[in-house]
Amino acid sequence: MSPNTSRSSTSLFFAVALSSFIALVLTIVQLPAWLFHFWPDWIALVIIYWALISPGRVGPFVAFVIGTLLEVLFVRKFGVLGLGFATLAFIVNATHQQLRVLSIWQQMIFVGMLIAIFKLLTGWLYGIVSDFTITREYWFSLVGDVLIWPFAFILLEELRRKARIR
Repeated sequence: MSPNTSRSSTSLFFAVALSSFIALVLTIVQLPAWLFHFWPDWIALVIIYWALISPGRVGPFVAFVIGTLLEVLFVRKFGVLGLGFATLAFIVNATHQQLRVLSIWQQMIFVGMLIAIFKLLTGWLYGIVSDFTITREYWFSLVGDVLIWPFAFILLEELRRKARIR
């Protein structure tokens, strides 16, 4: 491994850690009632971005670890979010070449479908392991995810450029 590759791996680790930390903070922020259901799934957006940009290094295992951290933070059933994020990263890794050629507006639609799959899987699993039902309001965050994707993509691209990650 060349020194440049080692530096890029270290930069990637810190960029993923920093963006995941910021997403965790945005996830736990207190919101007014009218905004609560439309608040985006920040962690899912960060996982989609890094799995799209660096599919060989950010995949299901990294997503599972991030999901487990979120479960510990929220004191939820172990493994549900981890499995959901790992599935999300797997799908993005498998389709990253097709996704990268799409325009940002086309990516918005695909991100909406990915988040819908994630929410369906985690909602179903929460329904199995606890007393949880999927309501209409459960799906409202899809609107926030789709609308925030271009801005999140641009901000994460800037972070990647500053960290010199290829």
